[in-house]
Amino acid sequence: IYAVFDLGGGTFDISVLKLTQGVFEVLATGGDTALGGDDFDHRLYCWALEQAHLSLLPPQDQRLLTVKARAVKESLSSKPTATLQARLSAGQWVNLSIGADAFAVMTQHLVSKTIDATRRALRDAGLSVGDVKGVVLVGGATRMPHVRKAVADFFGQEPLSDIDPDQVVAV
Repeated sequence: IYAVFDLGGGTFDISVLKLTQGVFEVLATGGDTALGGDDFDHRLYCWALEQAHLSLLPPQDQRLLTVKARAVKESLSSKPTATLQARLSAGQWVNLSIGADAFAVMTQHLVSKTIDATRRALRDAGLSVGDVKGVVLVGGATRMPHVRKAVADFFGQEPLSDIDPDQVVAV
């Protein structure tokens, strides 16, 4: 029994699979079509607005801060701190630093949603966490260390992240 934990930019999908004679059978699927890496970006964007005491930004500044927030999220996947720097259209500078631990705390509710959906998929398959022999991470948002840790803690094993899902055959 394997679980494929797929947290992409815009959606989260979980699949529970059974491997029999080299062929995977889908036992259950679940997820959240309104949850993905973009939600982590948005949380950082909102944090930046709060920290810089900003509101009612023009669309170009909203886009700029969203792009910068995504860059911070990606940086925090490999570094303990990151800085969001942007010059807004009115000339104001935004210069904020955040640590990976603070980012993990502010997005814990999003990670919890993925674990809740995973729990439901296992229940739908009539399985327990102990039945799962391997967990495969798919999607860019699974690069975030606190997501990886939550998955590892939930399943009681280190997830795999170097498997090409395009080479998996499902029936």
